[in-house]
Amino acid sequence: MRREYVAMESAMREFIEQPDYPTLVINCSDADLAMPLAAVKSWDSQWPNHFFLLFPFECVDATSYLQKCMDALTAQIDKVNAQRTADGVDRWPPLPLLCNDARQPLPKRVRIAVEYVHRVASEYGDIVWIFCPVTISDVTGYKTLIAGLLALDGVDDWMEGHRFLVRDNRTQPFLLPELAREKTQNTLTIDVDFSGPKAADSLVKTINNPDIPVAERILALTQVAALDLAYKRYDQAFEKYALLHAYHVQQKDAVGQALALAGAGDVAMQRNQLEEARKRYQQSLAVAVPEKNLAVLLNLLSGAGECCLRLKEFAEAEGYFDFANRCAGKLVNLSAKIQSMEKLGLAQLGCRKTTEAIQTWRDAKDLCQRYDCIEQQESLLGHLIGVYRTLDMPDEVRKLERERTALAASPLRRDMTAHDCNASHAHGGHS
Repeated sequence: MRREYVAMESAMREFIEQPDYPTLVINCSDADLAMPLAAVKSWDSQWPNHFFLLFPFECVDATSYLQKCMDALTAQIDKVNAQRTADGVDRWPPLPLLCNDARQPLPKRVRIAVEYVHRVASEYGDIVWIFCPVTISDVTGYKTLIAGLLALDGVDDWMEGHRFLVRDNRTQPFLLPELAREKTQNTLTIDVDFSGPKAADSLVKTINNPDIPVAERILALTQVAALDLAYKRYDQAFEKYALLHAYHVQQKDAVGQALALAGAGDVAMQRNQLEEARKRYQQSLAVAVPEKNLAVLLNLLSGAGECCLRLKEFAEAEGYFDFANRCAGKLVNLSAKIQSMEKLGLAQLGCRKTTEAIQTWRDAKDLCQRYDCIEQQESLLGHLIGVYRTLDMPDEVRKLERERTALAASPLRRDMTAHDCNASHAHGGHS
């Protein structure tokens, strides 16, 4: 859906650059919000004359959401002040105390923060506030928080020089009906829909459109093949991967050939045709290895290793996951590295290399602790506890059980919703 993404980003850019409307309502589902947020995060380096403040936190209740926003703004002020000190210019004053005063009405706290940033950041062209929670449980509170930004009674002076992005929920809209009732002409809206049916329809149209460049149509065919696989349309998926393989052979594109073969391997894996899957993965690796594309190799090695684990070909699986672990390390892909080490330990255990498996899992657990990869750390603790029980080592079992209990009770575990240890959480400010 590249064209749809480009259209969405273009509309958002036009909103920021236009002088008349302060607020844009993004009407999208929780899943689709990732697309506009990704666009915003890319703008900081492209528009150095603008000041972006990104607040994508969960809105379980509006008061705590706004406090997270104010904490993020404070962190951004500290970051700016560190640079200003290094540049030998005056520091910005701290955020007004009222911004952090929970006794104050939510819209008032927002307005005071906006007025403060307007005073201190006068060197920037426009200041862009993105009050777009990834989920909104407290709809009433969120509506109260952003009420002043909707300009239902006209654009207030304190909004001048600012742009505000807020969101509605496409599946259960709560802002758009109100805007329609009020017939406001001060707030713009945009619909963002990257749902499965919409994506599939767009991709099929791209494939069948002879006016679109062949490379773009092939990319769409690749995406539809993946959708077929995800929805268990195995015959259709295999047929598309065969077409893709033939095309890439004709183009002498080794990486494309390897990925198409791996796609056929994925189809066979899901059908539990494990020997066929192993054959396809081995064919894909034979084509891909000379290209030395580590990202592609990592994907192929992981598929081949998983297939061999299921076949109980543990020595072969060990080789694949060891190579995958090294690829992930060179790519600085922490999540993939930990996952490869976890699977490597399983393969080593299958080879009766218990000591090596324990060491692999402990090394992976250390990485998890260092980078707060909570779910993967819990999984590794489970493996270690299991193997120490088998070895009848109760002291080690008790020690690891205490560690697992402490991990489950930690603030990080309680606050985690979908933690990716390769990605830092957004904290507002320059994205």
